[in-house]
Amino acid sequence: MDLSALESEVDYLIKSANIYVYHDEYESSDPDVVVIREDKSAVIIINDNFLVSVPIVVRKAHEYIHAINNNDTPAVYNFSTGMRDAHEISANTGMIQLLAFLSYSDTPLEYRNYLEFVRELNLPSWFEDIAREAVMNA
Repeated sequence: MDLSALESEVDYLIKSANIYVYHDEYESSDPDVVVIREDKSAVIIINDNFLVSVPIVVRKAHEYIHAINNNDTPAVYNFSTGMRDAHEISANTGMIQLLAFLSYSDTPLEYRNYLEFVRELNLPSWFEDIAREAVMNA
């Protein structure tokens, strides 16, 4: 899986949705954030120092899903791979579905491997069932 190419595709989707992305350096424990504003474009703030096990493409896709799923209600969402509430469940499920589609939509079913997908993106084990379904349905 070419993570750089995958990130380029996600960046294109973000730009096409008129969502702004800013990179900055904060404390290593400060997560990435998406700010959804009333009557303005959403803003994704990427903390280049954020210590997290998943690659940046996962983080961007997660925040992108927050922005497109919640674009009518002002809110701030922090990046999390947790499944603690409906917004995080939706963002994480949508992120996996998006990345699976971008990675496997042109790949015949017999060559799709959801465990490789989970490993390459360093996703937590609780994402395996969602990943299996997303990869096979991409």
